[in-house]
Amino acid sequence: MPSPAPDLDVPSPAPRLRAYAAALGLVALATTVGSLARHHLGEPDLVLLYLLVVVIAAARLGRGPSLLAATVSVLAFDFFFIPPYLTFMVHEKRYVLTFAIMLAVSLVTSGLSLRATTEERRSSLLSALSHDLRTPLAAITGAATTLRDESAAIDRDQQREMLDTICEEADRLERLVRNLLDMTRLESGAIAVKRQWLPLEEIVGSALTRVESQLEGRPVRTDLPADLPLVAVDAVLMEQVFVNLLENAAKYTPAGSPVEIVARASAEGRGVAIEVADRGPGIASGDESRLFDKFFRGRNTGSTGSTGAGLGLAICRGVISAHGGTIAAANRPDGGGAVFRLTLPIVGTPPPAPPI
Repeated sequence: MPSPAPDLDVPSPAPRLRAYAAALGLVALATTVGSLARHHLGEPDLVLLYLLVVVIAAARLGRGPSLLAATVSVLAFDFFFIPPYLTFMVHEKRYVLTFAIMLAVSLVTSGLSLRATTEERRSSLLSALSHDLRTPLAAITGAATTLRDESAAIDRDQQREMLDTICEEADRLERLVRNLLDMTRLESGAIAVKRQWLPLEEIVGSALTRVESQLEGRPVRTDLPADLPLVAVDAVLMEQVFVNLLENAAKYTPAGSPVEIVARASAEGRGVAIEVADRGPGIASGDESRLFDKFFRGRNTGSTGSTGAGLGLAICRGVISAHGGTIAAANRPDGGGAVFRLTLPIVGTPPPAPPI
């Protein structure tokens, strides 16, 4: 890679803010529905409506947004539905008890929903790991045991094949552990984006080298124009994004099918759009956004016989979001297959070109 330019001190966006905004949006939606149907709903119905918001926020947005939803729901219920309306004043003392119970039930419901969601994720993780760890370990143990058994009648070619199996399965274990560690670091905020001005082709080329063995026998087409602007990214993190996408293409598409990487500068010169496409079975309807959830595996992957812990695409989303970009998945309109579309903004001013 070229000599790195000085790191750019550009703050990363805070994806959690979107979760808090979504929680407020859910409360606003519940308030709107309650206002439109207030002549048909009693106070207990309105309380249940707000409790539903808290449950959804806890299940989909996390602890902080669910606690915000619980608190704002009580305030909205008081402000819009308890006389005197459009004030936080309460003339009847019985409503104070109603608010207290409503808040307590909301907090308990939020906690129970988070425990249920955590348990579901833990079960998904254990299920994925039990398979993904057992399969390579069984292959390594079997090959190593055979090599250790001096009485086994195996020739040199068979020995080499077993050693290759051990190396391949060890690499598979290493990738699984690496994804688990990366996901943990992303969620804890321990990954800091160290931006450097780099040409995109350098990052893509390095990623292709790392997955060369997995892509063996596949035509790989790259279309990266020479006039693409430099991108201010963390080279290690962005390389991992392309590695994960290419490994997905290798695992979940037929052997020998092509892979394409195409990039274009935006019309305004404010970013770069990238596509990583394959000719596999495509994405099942409704899975396009869920593919980026932790531990989720698409329904169209079963036909290839490959499985995984479902962390690779979640890591891609986390890294791209940390760079202020976006990532989305869709089916290709021409001939089938899936395409992953990435956008990376141009942050700051690129360094001047070195003199020739």
